[in-house]
Amino acid sequence: MARAAINILGATGATYDFVSLGEGEVLSSRESTGVYRITGCLGLVPFPPVDEGWGYTVNQVDGGAGVGIEFADGVLTVTVTKDGRPYDLKHMITLHILVPDASPD
Repeated sequence: MARAAINILGATGATYDFVSLGEGEVLSSRESTGVYRITGCLGLVPFPPVDEGWGYTVNQVDGGAGVGIEFADGVLTVTVTKDGRPYDLKHMITLHILVPDASPD
């Protein structure tokens, strides 16, 4: 498995930027208020001591937002809340994800 970083815009769920050492198409979307869906990845990079993952970062504009992550059936679901209610990020979230390895040339 290879690593990638993806930035997802809060208002639309669109991919703002994607950097990968692997291959395959990774897509993102906003499913509903505060719910973002990512397909084409293999989940988040694990945190130390298992690996050197850092999970996610939220822009300081969205300080105080809570983030829940679930990976099931090939779908990474990010749920954002603020003050106990679903919350669309004002800026973006960056996720450190796993993707399939690049094919050898």
